[in-house]
Amino acid sequence: MSLESWLLAKATKIQLRRVMRCRRRALSTDQQQTAGDTLSTHLLRLPGLAGGQRFAGYLANDGEIDPMPALMKLIGRGRQCFLPIIAPGRRPKLLFGAFDSNSLFAANRYGIPEPQVGANEQLKASELDWLFLPLVAFDRSGNRLGMGGGFYDATLEVLRHRRYWMRPRLVGLAHEFQCVDRLDIDNWDVPLHGIVTESGYHSYRE
Repeated sequence: MSLESWLLAKATKIQLRRVMRCRRRALSTDQQQTAGDTLSTHLLRLPGLAGGQRFAGYLANDGEIDPMPALMKLIGRGRQCFLPIIAPGRRPKLLFGAFDSNSLFAANRYGIPEPQVGANEQLKASELDWLFLPLVAFDRSGNRLGMGGGFYDATLEVLRHRRYWMRPRLVGLAHEFQCVDRLDIDNWDVPLHGIVTESGYHSYRE
């Protein structure tokens, strides 16, 4: 194990978030664009992807790797694509609104744009076929470290209680340098099927 890996393994979640977010933001515009384009190539080759109809991603922020090139290609292939919408209420949960190149957006309370769709048009995560999640760090077992707001954990909580979990397929997206040897996980963490970076697809369970 390198010294850097050892230090990251000893870091608290707060420290690890700080390090990884700084690294992401340090990437140049060209580096981000190249990473997003390469990510798109890997995403569109995922096993089973062609059978899906409803895909959700996110608007890249804070140096996150960008799924939009892949999402726009999926829209061009006749698929429906969705973005997160913060659900009303005290619990930090997400719903998902469809978008395309003509959609209107409005900023949520964090300043992140959300598609403007009616409440009856917003989907639950369980109504999606594939969900591409952002992350701050991941480990070699496929565990994910998020921003700490708990939005995805609360949104996907129902999946942990399913005996047979069919959908959505959960795939984390990240830059390859966001991988660490090991993350401490909590009992509310939902396991991912895999993680895609600019280097390729890391599969953890089928």
